[in-house]
Amino acid sequence: MQRTLEGRVAVVTGASSGIGEAAARALAHRGATVVLAARAEERLDFLEREISASGGRALAVRTDVSDRASVEALAGRVEGELGGIDILVNNAGVGLSGRVEDLRAEDLRHVFEVNLLGPLSCIQAALPHMREGGRIINVSSVVGKRAIPKVGGYCATKSALNALSDALRLEVAERGISVTSVYPGTTRTEFSKNSRRTRDEERGWRPRGVTPGRVAEKIARAAESGGRDVYVTLPDRVFVTAATLLPGLADRLLRLWARG
Repeated sequence: MQRTLEGRVAVVTGASSGIGEAAARALAHRGATVVLAARAEERLDFLEREISASGGRALAVRTDVSDRASVEALAGRVEGELGGIDILVNNAGVGLSGRVEDLRAEDLRHVFEVNLLGPLSCIQAALPHMREGGRIINVSSVVGKRAIPKVGGYCATKSALNALSDALRLEVAERGISVTSVYPGTTRTEFSKNSRRTRDEERGWRPRGVTPGRVAEKIARAAESGGRDVYVTLPDRVFVTAATLLPGLADRLLRLWARG
């Protein structure tokens, strides 16, 4: 694999597992120095050693994206030890299941803290240290483009992240910084098992999904060349397009899906 990101510094949040872990490996394989940010310190240290053993460069920094001071400390350490930031991958996130009528305000508030205010804090902390040609990659979801039943609170956080990305993209364009939104569909990670649940109800049939590595490849390509909107699979793109063009039909189909 060509080392297309040689000399670049990439910060990846949520790097201790799933998509973030796979993205960190993909970026390191392309030559980037990867800053691994998450709360699970032991898993970060293991990944740091793994990347170093394979000839890459990595720096593990325990970070809680919902804590502004923690994010500021991360940015300061990256500036002090690595000289700046070229790529920011906002991947850290948590899920929330439950019908809208049952959602608890404290659960939804927590998910917004992580999924929206977390990326906002990371963006604001990174931008003063971001070099020209920088890339900001926000990992959203197809359900941020079209909400589905029983995860409305989670969908709301991703929809808000999309709006933030669209505004930011225009605001930083003159500085030579690109903003990419990545929209995974179902991904084979532990994400759903670690989600907050309002009740013990099933969400209905779900596709098997793609591997974290497949999403990571899309993130790595965005780090190389930028771009605006990135879908992981053709069915994901078709779902969003069809739901946008035929919202009534999408409503009927999603009602049937929600009944299981």
